[in-house]
Amino acid sequence: MVELRDNQLTTLWMSGKDYAKEIIVPKHRHDFYQLQYLVSGSENLIIGDKPFTMKPNYLSIFDSNEYHEYSFNKRSRIVDIKFNMVSDLRTLLDDLFNKSVFLVEDMMIRNKFSQLTDQGIYFQKSEDRQILINIDTQVKLILLELAHSTAPEPMLISSEKCPDVDTDSNDPVALMTQYMFDNYSEKITLDILSQKFHYSKSQIINLFSDQKHQTPMYILQKIRLQYAKQLLSETGYSIGQIANEVGFNNNYFTKLFLKYEKQLPSEYRTAKQKESHEIILNTSFDITTQP
Repeated sequence: MVELRDNQLTTLWMSGKDYAKEIIVPKHRHDFYQLQYLVSGSENLIIGDKPFTMKPNYLSIFDSNEYHEYSFNKRSRIVDIKFNMVSDLRTLLDDLFNKSVFLVEDMMIRNKFSQLTDQGIYFQKSEDRQILINIDTQVKLILLELAHSTAPEPMLISSEKCPDVDTDSNDPVALMTQYMFDNYSEKITLDILSQKFHYSKSQIINLFSDQKHQTPMYILQKIRLQYAKQLLSETGYSIGQIANEVGFNNNYFTKLFLKYEKQLPSEYRTAKQKESHEIILNTSFDITTQP
């Protein structure tokens, strides 16, 4: 159970939860703050009167007493953190609450959410106060880091545009990155990007280097691996099927997965299967009355 109460510290409830397709959490509000990080799946979210679409690695944060509701288009997993905090800390997070919803692009912050969940699972029955204080501190630091990051503005749902990027944008890196997200299973090379977006290959490399500090092909590999991990966790497809689904051949996929994830795809799947589909780190928190 991850629960921490102290007059000098944040009161924290943390859970990892699976939601089935078409689950609806009706409009509600509560007197604490809430953060949701979508690990996998797809979520429709309304904060106040603003609708958003949530995809993997999107984060939403709700102010206290702010109305919100959400539903799911497919089986989804979220990290859900409910917390209270002193007014001074809330003031430091104004920018974060003003954004409400945004994509967490920083891979380091994504990894921190993953590590935080892993720690919560491992220490859920711990009564060691120092461990719980450490988890509480990590949550605070992530919030502060997010508040000072250069996260993009929230993307409202639109029937005409992909919610991940403004298709009228003049930013070629954003458009090429979105193209890779949309077509990750297809053949994508520098030549193809050059022909489609009318930049030379060297210009494309320099643009990505200046803005993302990575090569476009590295970004493509990470996008493909992200979707591969989702398929490993959520489907019974063979490793070969998953490799083909995300645009790799089988041998290269296994080699690349081992390089970046430090384990084989089969080992990753086995580890995920051992995790509970319903991770409740604090059973004293009644989600039926305050979801």
